[in-house]
Amino acid sequence: MAQSTKAIQRLLDKSEYELFTRTQRRTIGGATDAELKELSVQLRERRDRARSIARQQRREMRRKSEPQGARPASDNSGTKAKADMLTSALKRVGAERTRRTEKLHAPSQRSLARKALALKQRQEAAKTQPASRQAGKGMKSVPSSKAGKSGALDHAGQRSAMHRSKFAR
Repeated sequence: MAQSTKAIQRLLDKSEYELFTRTQRRTIGGATDAELKELSVQLRERRDRARSIARQQRREMRRKSEPQGARPASDNSGTKAKADMLTSALKRVGAERTRRTEKLHAPSQRSLARKALALKQRQEAAKTQPASRQAGKGMKSVPSSKAGKSGALDHAGQRSAMHRSKFAR
């Protein structure tokens, strides 16, 4: 769910908000690869810290651990939302880095056209007439080792076929 700018500013401190704004669509495209790598490292550190604080606050609320501050935590929704914001920023950085990597490894239109032309020429060459006009030996017939069926030719089943035709079944 999209958050308003004021809500995001309320969740994040000044340095985290600056990192968050650098990951937005209009600004992330202008960053270099080294800047993106450094940005992902910083965001990951901040996200992990927010996650661990939220986890500690959740334990304090359940009375599973001692309070870290002067009084035990009563709610961890703000810290959890902060971690979620930093996670979404980290996902945007990762998506941009993946997009750039795929763009580097993608074949150019020129190479794809040359490949298609080569395939077409190879297919046309295969359609030409063979070098010799001699037919091969082809398939050889294999005689069946099974006995002929009743009523088969060459008198093999003639008697039983005649017997069936004379009498009712």
